Amino acid sequence: MKKSVIYLSQGNVVAGGVCAVLLAACGGEGGAPTPAPPARLAAEASYNGLLAGAELYVSPAGSDSNAGTQAAPFLTIARAAQAATAGATIHLAPGRYAGGFRTAASGTATARIRYVSDTRWGAKIVPPASSTNDVAWDNRGSYVDIDGVEVDGSAVQAGTRWSTGIYTAGAFGTVRNSHVHHIGQGGCVSGGGIGSDSYYGGAGNDVLANVVHDIGAAGCKSMYGVYINTADSEVKNNLVYGVSNAAVNLWHDATRVAVSNNTIFAAYVGVVVGSGDYYHATAAGDYDRVSNNIVYDTTYGVMELGTIGTHNTYANNLMYLQTSYAYLLSRSFAVATIAAPPQFVNYVRSGGGDYHLAAASPAIDRALAADAPATDLDGKARPYGAASDVGAYEYVGGTPTPTPATANQLYVATTGSDGNPGTQAAPLRTIARAAALAGPDTTVHVAAGAYAGGFKTTASGTAGGRIYYLSDTRWGARIVPPASSSNDTAWDNRGSYVDIVGFEIDGSATQAGTPWTHGIYNGGSYDAIRGNHVHHIALGGCTSGGGSAIGIDAYYHGVMGDVVGNVVHDIGPAGCRWVQGIYLSTSGSVVNNVVYRVSEAAIHLWHDASHVVIANNTVSSSDTGIIVGGGDFYFTSGPDDYTHVVNNIVYDNRYGISEQGSTGTHNTYSNNLSFQNSSYNWSLLNGLSAAATVTADPQFVAYSRSGTPDFHLRSTSPAKGAGTTSYAPSVDIEGTPRSPVSIGAYQ
Repeated sequence: MKKSVIYLSQGNVVAGGVCAVLLAACGGEGGAPTPAPPARLAAEASYNGLLAGAELYVSPAGSDSNAGTQAAPFLTIARAAQAATAGATIHLAPGRYAGGFRTAASGTATARIRYVSDTRWGAKIVPPASSTNDVAWDNRGSYVDIDGVEVDGSAVQAGTRWSTGIYTAGAFGTVRNSHVHHIGQGGCVSGGGIGSDSYYGGAGNDVLANVVHDIGAAGCKSMYGVYINTADSEVKNNLVYGVSNAAVNLWHDATRVAVSNNTIFAAYVGVVVGSGDYYHATAAGDYDRVSNNIVYDTTYGVMELGTIGTHNTYANNLMYLQTSYAYLLSRSFAVATIAAPPQFVNYVRSGGGDYHLAAASPAIDRALAADAPATDLDGKARPYGAASDVGAYEYVGGTPTPTPATANQLYVATTGSDGNPGTQAAPLRTIARAAALAGPDTTVHVAAGAYAGGFKTTASGTAGGRIYYLSDTRWGARIVPPASSSNDTAWDNRGSYVDIVGFEIDGSATQAGTPWTHGIYNGGSYDAIRGNHVHHIALGGCTSGGGSAIGIDAYYHGVMGDVVGNVVHDIGPAGCRWVQGIYLSTSGSVVNNVVYRVSEAAIHLWHDASHVVIANNTVSSSDTGIIVGGGDFYFTSGPDDYTHVVNNIVYDNRYGISEQGSTGTHNTYSNNLSFQNSSYNWSLLNGLSAAATVTADPQFVAYSRSGTPDFHLRSTSPAKGAGTTSYAPSVDIEGTPRSPVSIGAYQ
């Protein structure tokens, strides 16, 4: 490729008072009295079969007369609950399950019972043909987790309409990662999306990282997104919107409840903090904490109602666009409030928008550290930057490795001019001009927009003062073919001590002139290509001149190049053996990348490649997954030696992992998943063998050879936790901590 760790070289408002009810119907618009709480129902029938094992399986294709094994799954969740013992995991296969059932099995503090949708939101709880229950899933067990299900009440059929999605009345339970929507919309009833109730003695129940929306009929003041009647509970990292009354409502025995890092909009009230109509409590609710929440576009923001104590705290919330009051507090006051638009990526009040934070959001780095959970709604680690962010989503502006502050700043924008000085107020127009002005210890900020490719950058930083080319919005700065191309490379970098971070290189819209055969070509030393999206390169034809999406080359004496956290796909025409995904001909690392649909090798080492770490990549749908080799040497006599290939998923290629050409005896291969590669999974030289290989379907969330596959791992994936810590990066491609280490780009 002539031109061709160290990780990185460097309660409710009703006219006249309060109506706070759970499962007991509110008096409604006419002010009728509140009925008494429901009578306790009879205990569930005991399971009359054999003692259940630790793993049980449920599938729409199963039968309740089956054994509940993976080969012979149950049909219903209720049947699996009857069979479950402490410590059991109940796997729910994707598909539709009739709701209106109850689960009563309990785990213990050290052996919880887990109901897990093996594909997030793949197990869908839907109304039965004729409903006899007003709750989709009524859980009475303690020490129970409900994880990753969807409860969809939109397709109402005959019988009783659902007023509550997931109701949990046991103790120390968790509802997490679930999607609950379109509940209680046919008329004004009492209930909500997810409820934790103390009527049956429940306490310590948590509602974490769920999406809850379209709850309650318009104007109904007795429906809530999340309601908490229990002590010592947490409501964190949820996205809640489209709720007829409060998005989060504390009442009855609620006390010592933490409501933090939720994103709430389009509700009548954001958060109600109150207590009253006690089931078991004898004192006012107190010591509740409401912090780090975004409450936007509501009538009321946060209010206190009923009987409450004086130790409730309200801190670091973003409150904006309340038509009445941001805070309506009777016995407390709020501190560190952010009164500014949250600046979502794409706000749509009715849903369907993108409620992640844009780069300029005032919620970034503003959370109270003590109250912020360790991860966000997407599972990304907090904090990403200097501090955790307010709301359910942590802003990740490019890659899992943040770009450090530099002494010098230059700015580039599509509205700029290369006659400008390159300040934020007067930006440059091209990246090439910024490179001409850049010296060591400089960040070149590139605003979102389309920039004509086919340029070269030659500026170098130093070991103590790198140059960073940074797309300020991840994949927002797009490098695209110019009207008439005179270069076969989108971005040709020859500088050393350089990072290229967060760009999209899109070669799909080829215009006139020379077609691109290379996306990012790097000829410098100690450089890093991080967090970019490179696609549709070298599709026009196949020649021995070759090509690649990302190339790290030794031809200009470059050494130590890192390729970290990139997404690369659709590279080269079908059947072409000359075009690679990520191509390395020197020392360095290839870590945490996703590479698919490449005409030859997804990852290819050649020429002077040696001392390379290839770790935690996911590669698929290519001719070859990974080639380790040397030959056609520039400056060395080879071989490719001391290369370490660990924790990679190599799936559904023609060839798997292959050594070719000149290779040494010190290369190592450990904890890789190589499976369904049609010709072979492994071909190693010099008598080498691979250790701790996983030979099984990786169980991606949604895999296909066409379209946009989802390479995240299902909860049952054999890649989860099966990696080695040797050479593994500390976080995955999304910034999620690796503990224990999973195989592939996604933890």
